[in-house]
Amino acid sequence: MEPDSVLYGLLGRIHLLMRRVANRITDVEYMRVNKDYAREIVRLGAATGNPELAELCSRLRQAMELDAPPPAAPAPSEEAPGLLGRLRTGRPSATHPTERYIGSLR
Repeated sequence: MEPDSVLYGLLGRIHLLMRRVANRITDVEYMRVNKDYAREIVRLGAATGNPELAELCSRLRQAMELDAPPPAAPAPSEEAPGLLGRLRTGRPSATHPTERYIGSLR
């Protein structure tokens, strides 16, 4: 990934051209930290048909490594199910009405 100064230069020029060519306002700082937002801006910039904007978007795609697949989410562990998993499981051992509804869906 490129240094911040190079990224800010590209992002600033893309912001300026998106405002002029496509009448779109972009958030430069959010584009720097959020790759999904940057991918969408690159897609919109390439769709405008402006050759300079398309070139800058291509350079940004390489500088921020936007073509790389996103990291896989870790699989939830079997020992600690999430809240939704706990709510979906019943409590068959609970027979008393007050115990039956604590910690599960009603």
